[in-house]
Formats: sequence, structure tokens, C-alpha cells
Amino acid sequence: MNKIAEKTLKSKKILICMHVDPDGDTIGSACGLASALKKLKKDVELYSSSKIPDIYKFLNYAEKVKHKIEKTKKYDALVALDCADSKRIPDFEQLKKQCKIIINVDHHIDNSLFGDINFVKNISSTGEIVYELIKMLKVEINKDIATALFSAIITDTGNFRYSNTSAKVFKIASDLVEKGANPHFISTNIYESKTMAEINILATALNKIKIVFNGKVAYSALTKKEIDKAKAIEENMSSIADFVRTLKGVEIAAFLRETNDGKIKINLRSKNRNVRIIAKELGGGGHTKSAGVIINCSLNKAINTLLKTIKNKWKQL
Repeated sequence: MNKIAEKTLKSKKILICMHVDPDGDTIGSACGLASALKKLKKDVELYSSSKIPDIYKFLNYAEKVKHKIEKTKKYDALVALDCADSKRIPDFEQLKKQCKIIINVDHHIDNSLFGDINFVKNISSTGEIVYELIKMLKVEINKDIATALFSAIITDTGNFRYSNTSAKVFKIASDLVEKGANPHFISTNIYESKTMAEINILATALNKIKIVFNGKVAYSALTKKEIDKAKAIEENMSSIADFVRTLKGVEIAAFLRETNDGKIKINLRSKNRNVRIIAKELGGGGHTKSAGVIINCSLNKAINTLLKTIKNKWKQL
């Protein structure tokens, strides 16, 4: 962490990168760090290859995220936040050529350590790491920084419900509230601003839940036709797997859907089992209780492959 702080302070022009299909942790971490670096008079740009979900637009700098970087631009440093692998940044190979140094900050245990400097720690969120980094940079946390980091932490701890919620997380959250973060305002924006498309696609998915393996596994699978009928987009489906997991007795939950390019995206969730093992077996990754993968096959084949993998790996999970 000291080396990252040192390099950051020496850099004048910094590019902060989020992962594809950005969630609250990568967005909140990026917006919080950007706000802090701006206080240090750094020239900062934020980049995401994907659209920022509307529920995060209340964060400072969220509306200023770039979705394309000119190839002629040069940066002193690229800071990748919450990216387990460089592939999570689709334009990484090109961006790497434009940056003097790559700084990789993440909390995924299976991080590929793709940076010139890597700081990977298996804790609640990347937001928790960025909080410590900002403290090390001796930047006073204001309301904008506090709001962004609180958003990052609550999304990856499931509103402090998941097992990654430590005593330290509560201490950090308390400090962020003291610095101006408003839990009610933040939670309302993130969790209580659903569109009809999101409600419709959730209803469709819940109606299609299948329970297998003596009630220990539940999954829902949607075709592109069903998704289009609900007028849903990717950001509308980010929490469906979490709903499936809430079923009593279910130990592993999965949500599968057809993507626009004909592939199958799978979100995996668990209460206590290690779904990262399943994701890695299929070519993906993630956390112990929250993982995912994209595979190139039909929806039916994806379901069969997933269930077969769960069956074969069950004793290891």
C-alpha cells in the first residue's frame, strides 16, 4: 500500500478503470478515489467500457465517466479497481500502452496480479481498501468521498448482511457517516429506485425458478426473448441471483440468461458453499459466495453443464 501511495502522489495524470458491467463497489471506489485525488490537484479521468447503472448516478463523478479513451492520450498511471483480471477491462491491452505504470487494487482472492504494483486483500470490498489508501494519502474525507465509499461497501457486503462484514467494516462505515455519508439517502438510491422493467424481469425470473438436488440448489434461466419482452437491460438483472438465494434450504443459487451476443451469463450465489470453485471450473471467477462466468453455448446446454459441475464438485464446495 505504501508503494501505491508513493506512486500515486508522484503521478500527475491518472486514469481510474472500473470493470465491465460495473457494480457498486467498483463505481463507488472509483468515484471516491477520484474525489480524493482531485483534492490533491491531480488530473483524473474515470473509465468504464460499460454504461454506469442509473442507480449510481447520484455519486460525484459518476456522470463524468468516459466510455472511450483516445489512443493518443498518455497517463502517468492506470489504477484498476475491483478487477480480478485484466480481461475485466476490455480495452486493457491498448490502455496499458498509454500508461507508464499499472496499479491493481482489488479484494478478489483469485486476482491474477496483472499490475506493475498489486495490492490484493481478501476483505469486504475494494471500497474498504480505497478508504485505507485515501487515509494514507492524508486526504481529508469529505461528504462526496464518504458517500462514494459507503456505497461501495454496502453493495459488496449486502447492506452489512454478508459474512465478509467485519467489525472493522462497521468502524469504517461509522467514520464515513460522521464525514457526511447519509445511509438512508444512499440506500434509497441504490435499493429503492427500481424501474418497471426491473420489477417485470424479476417477476419473470422468480416464476421460472427450478429447485434441484433435494432442495439444496435453485436456479432460474431466461431467454433473450423473455428479457426483451420485459424491456430489461443488464443492470436490471444484477440482483436476481440474490433473490433466488433467499429460498429456505437453498445452499447454491444461480441465474442464467442469454446475452445480446448469444452467450450465456451465469451469476452464482451461496449461503455457505464456495461457488467460486464452480465458476473457475467453467472459466470464470469471483468470491466464495458470489461468483460468475460467461460461456459460449445454448441456454439448455449451459444449464446442464452447470448442474453437472455442481454435482461433480459438491464435496469440494
